[in-house]
Amino acid sequence: MAVSFRVVLLVHDKSRVRAAVFSSDTREWSFLPWVKVPAHKRSGRRVDSSWILNRPGMEANGCLYWAYADKRYLISFDTATMEFSISKLPHCLRNCTFNLGKTANGATCIVYPDELDVGVLMHTRDDDGVERWVQDRVVPLGIEFVWVLRGGFNDVSELFVLAVRDGYAYLTTSPVYHDPQTPCWFMSLCLETMELEILFRRTFDGFAHPYIMAWPLSFVGNYGRFALEDAP
Repeated sequence: MAVSFRVVLLVHDKSRVRAAVFSSDTREWSFLPWVKVPAHKRSGRRVDSSWILNRPGMEANGCLYWAYADKRYLISFDTATMEFSISKLPHCLRNCTFNLGKTANGATCIVYPDELDVGVLMHTRDDDGVERWVQDRVVPLGIEFVWVLRGGFNDVSELFVLAVRDGYAYLTTSPVYHDPQTPCWFMSLCLETMELEILFRRTFDGFAHPYIMAWPLSFVGNYGRFALEDAP
């Protein structure tokens, strides 16, 4: 039985956005009406047409999200109602990486770093329907790094939020596109307990996408090595 799906493409000009939606059932694209959005900050002496942050869109609870390059606003697209909405982002996000996802109980949140601290913003909606991002907490993790990384703690001076998935934030200690010889740690942070756990040290240069799945038994040999290495 074929699985139905849709592909959403964000289209924009200098002051408007629209969604182009592909349906696997009809194998056709449909284009929704243009929507006016708040003005973006122009960079340099020329008009920069790429005012959407150059990164993959984010998703949580049936909504897709794209941030302005200046990180002043967040565009959301409800895939159920096919409607756009715009929310203003707090100033604390202007000079850091951040990512959007869900807490363990399904609430939409943003996780961001501030040096070796990690902050959490929760999505709220006022009585008048205005969407807001409210700071829930900022937690210092310096002591956690000393305990988890031990000898590698001196390598850490900055954090990057790679993804937020089902109550966990996935962190790195350097950008994903970076010299693989430079120490970089991948870690998970439980948003409920704020407990930090080291996952692995990077040995590659490229993008990573966290994904939760059952680990196939055929991938692992007798001593935790890949099965192909131990194969005759």
